[in-house]
Amino acid sequence: MNFFRFCFTFVLALNLISIEVLALDAGEHAIIGNVAYQQTNKNYPPEIKNLEADISFTYGQLIAMSGDMYVSVEELSLDDPGVLNGFFNRNRNSLKKCINKEIEAIKTSQYYHGCDDLEFAKKKLQYVTLAHDNYEHFAWHNLKSYIELHSKALWYAHLAHLKCTKNQNKETPQLCHDNKVKLTQMVENSDYRKKQKSKYRRFPKLFPRKRFTQKYFLDMPKEKMIRLSLFTNAYADHYLTDAFSAGHLRVPRSQIDSFVENYEKNASKRKREKGSSVSGALTQYLHNLDGSLTGIEVINSLGDEFVIRSDKQLFSRINSRELSGILETNTQISQPVLATKASLNEIFSVIENGEGVIPKGLYSALEYVPFTKNDSKDTLSQRVNHHIEKHGSIKQAIKSMSSEMQLVYRSSMLVNDISYKTYFNQFVTNIPVMMQELRQQIKHESQDEKLNKRIPPKLLMALLKLN
Repeated sequence: MNFFRFCFTFVLALNLISIEVLALDAGEHAIIGNVAYQQTNKNYPPEIKNLEADISFTYGQLIAMSGDMYVSVEELSLDDPGVLNGFFNRNRNSLKKCINKEIEAIKTSQYYHGCDDLEFAKKKLQYVTLAHDNYEHFAWHNLKSYIELHSKALWYAHLAHLKCTKNQNKETPQLCHDNKVKLTQMVENSDYRKKQKSKYRRFPKLFPRKRFTQKYFLDMPKEKMIRLSLFTNAYADHYLTDAFSAGHLRVPRSQIDSFVENYEKNASKRKREKGSSVSGALTQYLHNLDGSLTGIEVINSLGDEFVIRSDKQLFSRINSRELSGILETNTQISQPVLATKASLNEIFSVIENGEGVIPKGLYSALEYVPFTKNDSKDTLSQRVNHHIEKHGSIKQAIKSMSSEMQLVYRSSMLVNDISYKTYFNQFVTNIPVMMQELRQQIKHESQDEKLNKRIPPKLLMALLKLN
């Protein structure tokens, strides 16, 4: 590799902090979650307190921060290490301010604006990394993530039901004793570590808990366990609401990564667990193309037909970027709200009624998840080719990427001594193959009973035909 090209690319990468995370914006996630929680919750506080730090969140704020800013429920619900708290404003209060700024913009402004990605990156250092490692936000992966996390939230809700308050221990001591025995068996049979490593116990302010343990669950009071179930479900609902963004409906995220890896297998590049700057740029291109102003016509398992659009467009009028936050007449908003309410209702029901109401089959929120009515007339490959023809060249077509992603993409081609036009043409040619691989992945993985029984048959059938 040319040394000067390498130096150029390295310096460029250091300066490109602002890389778009391809998901609903924080304010959009937050409003959906807040409306759903307000319409669903009758018995619990309007804000949910962190398990360790003295800070509270709305349910919508938790949805917004999950996945995009925090890598796990543990990291979101437990406190930051004392040695990092406040570093680069890396704390939850500053993130809340950014999210609230976007909410206010949506409610009061004609056009969408809020905290940009650079601000979020400063306030949460993993924000940029998660822009690359974002499989879970896209087609099929987001449903798998929702099912996994919602199942865990229901388990925590069951533990919360079994726990007794001080008054309950006095009023029904035998029932509380029996519930405690059952709860202990459930926790001890789980795959959680029995207790925390000694170094974390000795220095709690510098190194707080970063993993849940059996002891932590057994010692946790009922009210805190309720909060944990809501933290976990908010994390699940982040991926659920991502499924209502047009750019996430059929983009073959992991297959794009495989294409990049295979095409560059002889090139020198920095290895990542998953994702790369090039696959992130190509993903953004498809994401932005499907998430155009006109959006995509969809239907859900309940038979509701509507149009979905993409990030920063959720509260816009049809065929316009002007904002309209009217819930009653805007299915772009009302449908994800209904899904989030269904998700929350299952959690609250288990907290109140226990094991008997845990869903044995499908999760009701997934009945609201949209899928294309007939994408054989408008396949992803056809849409890409029409886009290139419309703009007259690949050079003009890739300008639908953000300016940052264009620079990342082109600079990566310099490093690997590949023409960015030739590379992009190979990518476009391989889209039908990637879609076929995505369908095969869905067919194989959906045979797992843990997934199959949770997904509505109509939704699964549509996923197996993604094109």
